[in-house]
Amino acid sequence: MPNFVYVHIDNISNAVLTQEISAADFHNGIIHQPRNLLLLDPTNDMGEFEAHTAMKIIRGSEAVEKYFQSAERKNIRSNKWIDFTDTLMLKELSAIEISELLYFGHMKTHLHSPFFYKLQNNFAYFNLQDGLTRTYYRYLDEFYHVLSQKITHIVLEKLNSKRSFFQKPKSIKAVPADIIKKLSDMMKEGLVFSFDQTEFKNKKYEIPLYLVEDTRIRKGHIVLQDDALIGDLIYYSNKNTWELKVNLDELELWSLPNSSL
Repeated sequence: MPNFVYVHIDNISNAVLTQEISAADFHNGIIHQPRNLLLLDPTNDMGEFEAHTAMKIIRGSEAVEKYFQSAERKNIRSNKWIDFTDTLMLKELSAIEISELLYFGHMKTHLHSPFFYKLQNNFAYFNLQDGLTRTYYRYLDEFYHVLSQKITHIVLEKLNSKRSFFQKPKSIKAVPADIIKKLSDMMKEGLVFSFDQTEFKNKKYEIPLYLVEDTRIRKGHIVLQDDALIGDLIYYSNKNTWELKVNLDELELWSLPNSSL
């Protein structure tokens, strides 16, 4: 169970940098499951060879499901791919577009747009070093759903951690989408959800929220400073409700917009 979840959103490219959100979390949380995958790692031994692009593909929803399960089970470090809608359109890719895909796969960042008209992709997925993941979402609402499920799952485990063998596991309401969206401006700066609270206290679980720049995350360690604490996300087990409390004075110090809170 992670002690924190980190999120940084680039709202220009819809790239989401995360730590402690796994491939399984992504797979279980997205709404539009990919039909086909173009693998961006030339050393990947999975998939079938596609002659026009000279790259490996995973074709069909069933094969994609098996790939995801295998990637999760084997914890593939070089898990990087872009989805596509129609295999026939792969043969329509120009040499320049293929070169852009090769750059995308090698540098793990887009050269122009991360969303290709001929591929009609909804995602591009990259495992990075130190447990970081960069994922491009055509629709950011899909990421908000992934994040909601991740936070809900962690708190659910905290809630049931003290139950006896004979007690029925409790369920909780997922973090509402409107609360996640209210945090979107903060996630553009870099936001840590801290799960250091070991158990429920007075029937509530508090998740402190810290602003942390992505450069500090990339250095492999996080120091959560009190002056970066901008609020709390709270779950009340007796009411099965969530509440977001944000310190507007702290937000003003960080020069963040707060009109939506």
